[in-house]
Amino acid sequence: MRAGYIEKPLTAMFRNDMPEPQLTAGNMVKIQVKATGICGSEVHAYHGRHAWRVLPLVSGHEFAGIICEVGNDVTTYKVGDRVTAEPQYGCGHCDLCESGNYNLCADKKILGATYWSGSFGEYVVVPEQCVIPLASNVSFEQGALIEPLAVGMHAVRTHAVGRDSTIAVIGCGTIGLGVILSAGCYAPEKIIGIDVVEFNLEKAKEMGADITLNSMHDAVTEKVMKLTKGKGVDITFLAFGNKACMRQAAEITKNGGIISEIAVMDNEVPAPFGLIQVKELHVAGSNMYTRKDFKAVINGISNGKIKLDGFVSKRFPIEKMKEAMEYADKRLEPQVKVILEF
Repeated sequence: MRAGYIEKPLTAMFRNDMPEPQLTAGNMVKIQVKATGICGSEVHAYHGRHAWRVLPLVSGHEFAGIICEVGNDVTTYKVGDRVTAEPQYGCGHCDLCESGNYNLCADKKILGATYWSGSFGEYVVVPEQCVIPLASNVSFEQGALIEPLAVGMHAVRTHAVGRDSTIAVIGCGTIGLGVILSAGCYAPEKIIGIDVVEFNLEKAKEMGADITLNSMHDAVTEKVMKLTKGKGVDITFLAFGNKACMRQAAEITKNGGIISEIAVMDNEVPAPFGLIQVKELHVAGSNMYTRKDFKAVINGISNGKIKLDGFVSKRFPIEKMKEAMEYADKRLEPQVKVILEF
């Protein structure tokens, strides 16, 4: 099959001779990929620095396409259905899986890892339970954006953002913008976007932030306190993480408020425990998503509450895999999401 292949660190290529994944059980579904996004995790893999995306491999996990084959036990879907899929599934029998928190399963499998050929290939095979139909007015490109948006939607839904909520998003890259777009579905009182890159802040404004602040030259804590009448925001979503961001999150969150930690950070990053203790802050991790988050994003795109204009920065045909990975990696110009098309 045609595929984008990462052979070794900093070596990506197009190949048209990769093995096509096959149905291995009655509950499996084969999907012909039409569009797939390049995630930061695949850029890490491109550098040979990812724990389970170990080279060489066909990676990729943000995608949408058309079902082209179904197993004998599949009852919900048929050939020709337009779909996306959750790129994960749990063991199905642990306490976490049985409670619906399969995103936390210790034996979870991830699409695009060494053991599961990903969406940089023209075909992927997934269990029926992972498949999610696209609304008729959701394009394949929009479908490929559902996965990164679902990361933000999971955090937003977990903390019940609503009309009375004031929120801040620290880090307005792909995931932070996903938080802003997802939060917009619930019409919070105020969304504040915080970053150090003006391009990101412009995108945050485009996608629903009421106010944007640049940490490089704005007195962020002072301005947030003024905007919230001295109280602080109800929830701070941390979509980029380091020592300074942790400190800023603790400063701008109200007493008794929530810091939702979505960013991938090293265990060695320190936290301002004095502020966390005195303000009785609730620091909560947020790990990927569940099916409900995918559906919430699809509904948001379908009903027009999530507007994705400007989210895709550049598109490449799969035959230009080498150029696409270099573009996503080197970031020679500002970008949000890079899409590969089949």
